[in-house]
Amino acid sequence: MTVEKKRPVRRTTVADVARLAGVSAMTVSNVLNAPHRVSEPTVRMVQAAIDELGYTPNHAARALSSGRSHVIGLPLYLEDDAFSDQNPGLGGFLHGLLGGLVKSAAVSGYGVHVTTPTEGATEIALYERLFAARQVDAVVVLETMPRDPRIEFLSAKGFPFVAFGRTGPQQRQCWVDVDNEVSMAAIARHVRETGRTRAAYLATASSLPWVHQRQEGFLQEFTSPHSLRSFADLDAVAAWVESTLDCEDKPDVFVADNDAFAVVAMRTLQRHGVKVGQDIAVTGFNDFPFASMLDTPLTTARIPLRDIAACLFDRALREISGAPDQPGRLVTAPLVVRASA
Repeated sequence: MTVEKKRPVRRTTVADVARLAGVSAMTVSNVLNAPHRVSEPTVRMVQAAIDELGYTPNHAARALSSGRSHVIGLPLYLEDDAFSDQNPGLGGFLHGLLGGLVKSAAVSGYGVHVTTPTEGATEIALYERLFAARQVDAVVVLETMPRDPRIEFLSAKGFPFVAFGRTGPQQRQCWVDVDNEVSMAAIARHVRETGRTRAAYLATASSLPWVHQRQEGFLQEFTSPHSLRSFADLDAVAAWVESTLDCEDKPDVFVADNDAFAVVAMRTLQRHGVKVGQDIAVTGFNDFPFASMLDTPLTTARIPLRDIAACLFDRALREISGAPDQPGRLVTAPLVVRASA
């Protein structure tokens, strides 16, 4: 009795995808590696063919032929207390950003490498190691600052990167950022239009650009606010909000530049019998997952992390391919109106 040997199942190739989509193999390659070079209808058509055939890129072969790793690096240089009680919601923020990057990268056959510097090392040293070992084709830089040494280093070395946060005017404009000014102005305008006139602004005590951008947006609508205060921790927010309650002209709305400050303000008011949203309004910024689950759901601005991640990945591909520089992109955080204001 002879046993017939089964033929090995043939792997679906780029040529198969191209044939089904009615395009060239080069077009399929561009959709996988540089979708900005291809029109959106063509990207959708090729992606439909990929889905129908169940095509998965051969990463090893692609890396050998192109000299690329097909991996985007996401260095996270976090302090030991980054996820402490003073930073509620940070985990959700990073999860949303990472999830969006992974999803966007997967469509183009890329992976995302999350790493952090070893103790005593710098983020710049981590960049050098990643690129020297050819572990990544580009890196994502978070929370950029004016004259950021990380951006200056990457630019000088010619390493592909994309920034979540604006780069300097003389640097490559490969960045995506929240339009903090416009988004906060929309919050302030909303509370003003609902009749609130004595606005107290609760700011984060930090030199990060978004802190100042949000405050500027607030001041566009409240040129003479009740008060502007900066706080380094949540306890200080609670103490100051409590101190205002005995004032005859106490604020009728607390506008916080982040959801954590807003929640602390709400709880402080509620402990003193204040009906949040009726007696005194409160707003935040970010729309962390807990914002909608409070007893009085929080009015806030929702940072669209998945959209931002998709923009970051698209710009990263442009940098990897050596495409000409383009202006950075601002993404508005839409207002989400709930019961608190």
